[in-house]
Amino acid sequence: MQPAFYFSVQLHVLCLYATCCSFTKHYADIVFLVDSSVNMGSSTFEQIKNFIYQIVDQLDIGTDKYRVGLAQYSREGLVEFLLNTYKSKEDVLNHLQGRVTFLGGPLQTGRALEFLHQVFFKEEAGSRISQGTPQFAVVITSAKSKDDVAEAAEELKEIGVKVISVGVQNFDREEMEVIATSPLVYQISGGQSISQLHQDITNVLEAPVQQQYVSALDAKVPAVCSSASVADIVFLVDESSRIGIRNFQLTRTFLLKIVNALDIGPNNIRVGLVSYSDEPRLEFTLDTFEDKSDILDYLKILPYRGGRTYTGAAIDFLRKKVFTQEAGSRKNQGVQQLAVVITDGQSFDDFVEPASKLRHHGVAVYAVGTKNTSESSQLVKIASYPPRKHVTNLESFLQLSNIEWKIKKQLCSEIVSQTFVVPVRSRTLKEGCVDTEEADIYFLIDGSGSIYPNDFQDMKVFMNEMISMFQVSANGVRFGVVQYESIPQTEFTISQYNSVKQLKEAVRVIQQLGGGTNTGDALRYMKSLFVKAARDSVPKLLIVITDGESQDQVTKAAEELRQEGIIIYAIGVKNAVKKELKDIAGTEDRMFFVNDFDSLKLIKHDIVQDICSPEACKNMKADIILLVDSSESIHPVDFQKMKDFMQLIVNRSDIGSDKVQIGLLQFSSEPQEEFQLNQYGSKADLRKAISGIRPIKSGTMTGKALTFASSYFDEPKGGRSRVKQYLIVITDGEAQDIVREPAETIREKGITIYAIGVLHANNSQLVEIAGSQDRVFFEDNFDSLTFLEKEILFEICNLEDSCKRIEVADIIFVVHGSRSITDLQFQGIQKIMEAVVNDSVVGKDNVQFGAVVYSTNPQDHFSLNTYSAKSQVREAISNLRPVPGLTFTARALNFARERFGMAYGGRTSSLSVTRILVLFTDQPTSPSDRPNLPAAAKSLKQDGINVFAVGVDKANRTELEEIVGERERLFFVQSYNELESLHENLTHTVCDEAKPACGNQQADLIFLIDGSLRISAHNFSAMKTFMKEIVDSFIIAQDKVQVGVVQYSKDPQKEIYLNEFHSETTLKERIDSIVQLKTSTFTGKGLRFVKSFFETPRGGRKKQGVLQSLVVITDGQSNDVVDEAAIALRNDGIHIFAIGIGIPNSFELLRIAGDARRVYVLENFEVLKTIERKIVTEICELEDRPSQGK
Repeated sequence: MQPAFYFSVQLHVLCLYATCCSFTKHYADIVFLVDSSVNMGSSTFEQIKNFIYQIVDQLDIGTDKYRVGLAQYSREGLVEFLLNTYKSKEDVLNHLQGRVTFLGGPLQTGRALEFLHQVFFKEEAGSRISQGTPQFAVVITSAKSKDDVAEAAEELKEIGVKVISVGVQNFDREEMEVIATSPLVYQISGGQSISQLHQDITNVLEAPVQQQYVSALDAKVPAVCSSASVADIVFLVDESSRIGIRNFQLTRTFLLKIVNALDIGPNNIRVGLVSYSDEPRLEFTLDTFEDKSDILDYLKILPYRGGRTYTGAAIDFLRKKVFTQEAGSRKNQGVQQLAVVITDGQSFDDFVEPASKLRHHGVAVYAVGTKNTSESSQLVKIASYPPRKHVTNLESFLQLSNIEWKIKKQLCSEIVSQTFVVPVRSRTLKEGCVDTEEADIYFLIDGSGSIYPNDFQDMKVFMNEMISMFQVSANGVRFGVVQYESIPQTEFTISQYNSVKQLKEAVRVIQQLGGGTNTGDALRYMKSLFVKAARDSVPKLLIVITDGESQDQVTKAAEELRQEGIIIYAIGVKNAVKKELKDIAGTEDRMFFVNDFDSLKLIKHDIVQDICSPEACKNMKADIILLVDSSESIHPVDFQKMKDFMQLIVNRSDIGSDKVQIGLLQFSSEPQEEFQLNQYGSKADLRKAISGIRPIKSGTMTGKALTFASSYFDEPKGGRSRVKQYLIVITDGEAQDIVREPAETIREKGITIYAIGVLHANNSQLVEIAGSQDRVFFEDNFDSLTFLEKEILFEICNLEDSCKRIEVADIIFVVHGSRSITDLQFQGIQKIMEAVVNDSVVGKDNVQFGAVVYSTNPQDHFSLNTYSAKSQVREAISNLRPVPGLTFTARALNFARERFGMAYGGRTSSLSVTRILVLFTDQPTSPSDRPNLPAAAKSLKQDGINVFAVGVDKANRTELEEIVGERERLFFVQSYNELESLHENLTHTVCDEAKPACGNQQADLIFLIDGSLRISAHNFSAMKTFMKEIVDSFIIAQDKVQVGVVQYSKDPQKEIYLNEFHSETTLKERIDSIVQLKTSTFTGKGLRFVKSFFETPRGGRKKQGVLQSLVVITDGQSNDVVDEAAIALRNDGIHIFAIGIGIPNSFELLRIAGDARRVYVLENFEVLKTIERKIVTEICELEDRPSQGK
């Protein structure tokens, strides 16, 4: 709070009070639509005329006051008089008395509502809709219509008309509720006189401005807004003369509704406001008000000044004066920055560059405006990408009341999503791209003179961010860049740089050429580059980025490249031509368009996902059940869109009994089976079955449906126990029953749930269904479902795995094949060896393989340094053959141990590369060699070689246990036929053993762990196991990685200093001995206490430039404030990772970490093991080291 500014604001408010109150008189345009069908009858019709007469008689009629129109209808509508026909009350009343005659005929209310929309609510008919004058339709009906009313009524309400329905005679209450704007439904029954109603209707029509404020503050708040508790939001409001006082009044009411939905507070959501016309005016900054009530009071009397529209200057003002630390912005604390621009009319200055600069500044921009703005695409050029989530076009400001729910939900969803969803999905994407091991990717970038230098820089950032997503190596994914203008120029070829670091530096130094735009020539130029770089069976991809129309033809050149098997992605920016982009890409699926270069980073996810999907989804096996809401709130058109979405899921899945199975259930008040998982084995049959389903159209009992769905994953109904299983729930409304327990029951069976919610779905319930926010997908409407299917299927393809790839290791296979082994049986061993290779990143700096085949004597078939490409290793394995002779396993183990030496390509112990030996045998060791076995096993252990054994048939289990030392490293099957069942277990166990690749050989890492009473002994033990697993991932030494531990509860307690233990064994023993404190949770106190542990006397090495990391693990909200202590740690150069367990959407984690990318939200302590590698990778990839000597 800034006291001086607050005082001036209060003074300003008092001075404006009289100005505001002079506008409280509130006129309207009112159209009466009267049923004149046979159902009404002439006598009742006369009563209705009298009823309307009484209402009009109480209104102040005039051109600038109330305007009234009248229509009657039966089969079709008939105009009695338009809104601009009469200018005096007397003329209106005279017409009502003398000229309105009863029609008779059938009742078609839907058609009449459509007639009302098309004829009356237009400027030429006297409607003042564009000026913001309230629009009312009073619909009087006597029976259920012969035609459908829903669509016509919805369209009328969508343009901002408030519909009052009045029922007489045999009215249909349900239909009246569909027609009316809730709760404006009135009826005459039980001998009531219709004249008794006229005062109720008049009260609605004459509601004063103050009543709007009251109803605004009573407006319903989306559930997601209760979770969205930390953000900085600034509203920029156009107050130019084109707006007009009535529209500005509607804007005030709209702002009241939005702000009232937000969790306002100095440590929660902060709100600022700027109004503008000729110049921007700061109404209040982000830190002016601490209480919501003060902001609401200010908004009620927000002044309207008029003037011309200078949107560009106002947007610049936001960036320079409002989104600053001095004005209360918390951007440097990792708090999201959002701007909502509300405007009408063309700007007198350039707004495109100021909007781009604001977005570059890290502000997500939402734009709301009328058709005057959308005609020039102004809103799209102001707002963030994608427009469907950030742009709202209105025909008039009266529609603001229709979109307030959508805007509230968009803002709150953005706040929640950017913290708890986007970072998780980015990690998932990068993990999924590990499967894309080989690809040749060229960027073809437009360097013409029309591109500004900062836009060219955006292109370079985009390329570098894409490069970072892949496993770059000489034999893996390779990148090259060609820049073009009138002529193309190779910046670097695909074989020039073999590491992410080298590529990023090469991109960084690219200089823009300038010149024309000959995209066709550039495409032709690419052909020879791809030919030179060609590798067999390796995907070839070209990513074209251009900002304008080509000066030459592109179609033929692009077609020739595609004929060579090159997949082209076409990205258009600003003035690029969409048809040309489609011609380049060959399909809309690989065509992207953004309005500005700063949006490139936002389409990166979609492009990378498309590139990585084929490999991530190869050989996918899954059971997928779709559980879809077909309650009465879902319109038939929307139900069809849901069916279209399901068809997309089917089309993109590899359907079959040993591949992907899909089942379908729908629900309303009751659930209903459509088909089980194993019912249809082909895409055609599934599509036909989906096409045929019909909605139930009743209530929304989602909990009951979840309980019903659970058994459909079991074997009797087609479920496969060894296959990953998924439930996709789609709903558009709030469940009328409990969802948490039935959803938990499903998840406890190992089934992953994705929850898709449309507009009115309740986010809290969706999180209860899915178990975490990152498995919740929210869209504004059913049209947007088509954007989700790729994302969901990619997540299904990319299994959650504690270890996805062996990154760095020296692995030697030691294979025995007895004299009796057949070629087919030996192939079983080769396949399991290949499975280990396939799950590894092969390369001289990553995983190296060697192979020894033995009988009486061992033979070295290939050494660790023989091959550096996965394909070469696989081929070498396929060429292995069994050797006749005896089973001298001890001799073979000693021989293999020597093969880990540097002479054979083994890496020195100083690099701490994990050494793994995998033994395959189907016989016990020969008696003469058996005495040597204990010594051989001991030598392997002393050399730090981890031994795994696969025993088949007659192999001796006791002997193998002696060799491996730990039972979980032994795999045993009774026959060669069973070997295939071991693939997954063996590769996972080997993967878990290998340390991840870590670029940072030095780090100071401290764990700050919650030891409060809420955490069970079992869960506290899980936390200790997690810490020990992290320790195992690093080289623990005084000059390598040091680890410390602090436990906190009500008070913090020292457990381990950084310089206390320098061996893995003693460090893990000390972690095991930690005793839980078991009191309350004071995380802030713990954060303050831990700061000194990074100091030099306690082992901290920040003065030597060593990376400093703190991992905070907690299971609940703190009883004290965390912000100040966390900021002090981060200002000291300490990177904080915040792990929250069982506390969905806790923004306290963001306050601790200061960066959403370092926030982890887990459902329970069991899931900790799935993020071990992620945390280690994050620590390894940290780049901003503390300055030495500080």
